Amino acid sequence: MVIQALSPTRVDIAGGTLDITPLTQILQHRQTVNFGITLHARVEIEKSEGTFRIASEDQGRHVAGSFEDVTRAGALPWLEKLLAFFWRKEWAPLNIRVQAKSPAGAGLGGSSCLGIAMASALLKARQDIGQPLKLTDHQLVQTVQDLETGLIRVPTGCQDYWGGLRGGINIISYPPGAIEVQTLQDSKAQALQDLLLLCYSGVSRASGTNNWAIFRRAFEGDQAILGILNEIGTLSECVARAVLAGQWSEVFKLSSQEWQLRTRMWSDVETAETKRITAAAQGAGAMFSRICGAGGGGVMAIFAEPAHHAKVKAAVQDAGGQILDGTVSFKGTEVQGSL
Repeated sequence: MVIQALSPTRVDIAGGTLDITPLTQILQHRQTVNFGITLHARVEIEKSEGTFRIASEDQGRHVAGSFEDVTRAGALPWLEKLLAFFWRKEWAPLNIRVQAKSPAGAGLGGSSCLGIAMASALLKARQDIGQPLKLTDHQLVQTVQDLETGLIRVPTGCQDYWGGLRGGINIISYPPGAIEVQTLQDSKAQALQDLLLLCYSGVSRASGTNNWAIFRRAFEGDQAILGILNEIGTLSECVARAVLAGQWSEVFKLSSQEWQLRTRMWSDVETAETKRITAAAQGAGAMFSRICGAGGGGVMAIFAEPAHHAKVKAAVQDAGGQILDGTVSFKGTEVQGSL
């Protein structure tokens, strides 16, 4: 018997970086808008014969041995840390296989979504062996976020985990003492799905360093950075209202303005490759495109009317981009099977 968990990755269209605690509480305006996509993280778990094993199919790495051996191996540190927290050495040995459809360094929150999938599969396995751990959605997100923060040792935001857990379109707000998430999985998500194309720029990026630099400057009192972050927050609130109204041309206009503010915080947020792809896509009829995550490469979200998709795809490929087989995910994390 096998447990399988699938979690979507996410594309952010406004308010990334603003989801990093406690940055949310020193800004007057803060909101994040993202949506899940079908470049899933997949985790499969089954009982093993005597030894624990974790295999990452996309990385071509595996660890095997006793519980202590596997959780301390260091070859797959994120997966090892999750197993160490959610499982116990005296329980049944597990064979765990993972695969991420998102390219490495994509800017889609892949490691966070993988964490949600891994945690969800392990929680189902615990339930099956009579060792349940009951967590609300908020508790699950906070637990996985805390574990990842401890691993990478820089502040992390929450939006990636919510995109993975919920799918659909997420509007995330940060009132004092809480995180509020409104998830849309209706006709608004369908309208967005009809417009979306995903493209890998061919350049990997690492958002943690960029976000940490912005975070540090904000808490050092850099008024220019704080001003830009508040402007981003104001635009993100406007994006959320436009999404709720289904006004997609307004969403793209505001998201473009938000992106231009980001280029003022980090000059390398766009690369020669992403600029070339953006120009090609828009020249072929795309309404809007932006880099996912903190920029510097990775995956790009391109929005075009369906009638222009074939021409836009061809232009993007000619410019060096790789069209990805993914679209908006209407579903969040799904767990099937049993141990």
